Amino acid sequence: MASAGVPLGGTARDSEQPPPLRGPHDPGVRAGRWESARGPMGLSGWLHYPAAWWRARRGQTPERPWIVPSAIGWLRRRIRSDWSVLELGAGRSTIWLAQRAGRVVSFEDNEFWVDHIRGRLVELGLEGVKLRHLPVDRFAGELGALPKASFHLVVLDFLESPEVPRVDALEPAMRRVRPGGYLLLDDSDRPGYAVADELLAGWKRRRFTGVKDGWPEVCETTIFRRPRGDLDS
Repeated sequence: MASAGVPLGGTARDSEQPPPLRGPHDPGVRAGRWESARGPMGLSGWLHYPAAWWRARRGQTPERPWIVPSAIGWLRRRIRSDWSVLELGAGRSTIWLAQRAGRVVSFEDNEFWVDHIRGRLVELGLEGVKLRHLPVDRFAGELGALPKASFHLVVLDFLESPEVPRVDALEPAMRRVRPGGYLLLDDSDRPGYAVADELLAGWKRRRFTGVKDGWPEVCETTIFRRPRGDLDS
């Protein structure tokens, strides 16, 4: 996931080069450190916070999705070895998913992460991952070449550009989720992502709030589930 981790030893995506103009168009207004743009951090966030704080103090970043920790646990209990996963925005999450799912297709535009992930996949002997290096403005178009209703899990977590907000890929991405499957939208409390609730009306949803690994403020991750009887792809 684009927010799926930070470069080794740093807090920017690539500490060796000046960062491009990237990031959320509107992160929203927070009433305080312990609030997302939607409201206060929930109980699960507080339960996970001590471990996150301790890892941050020790400079440790786990090789796992850079989303709300309780959402990671929720996924860990459900993901199966026969799942197909589509990931828009690669990172440490790609390795985590490859260790659990049968097939992972991942789009990423950052050369640092593409090279790092490919190296880790070889190092760990992980197969079944198709990693594509693409500019973000091609993500939505490339989704059209993938079969509809074919993935158990679709993850939207790529780093936005001024021209391409994350929600631009939402509609084609949701059509790749199979009935009964899941769509994960990270940072879902951002005002610009409110359209997700409209596009995914009728899908069940679960919101998670908490502090991500190495991130100093509360964030939100929402996982939507497509109805099992929804055959309109």
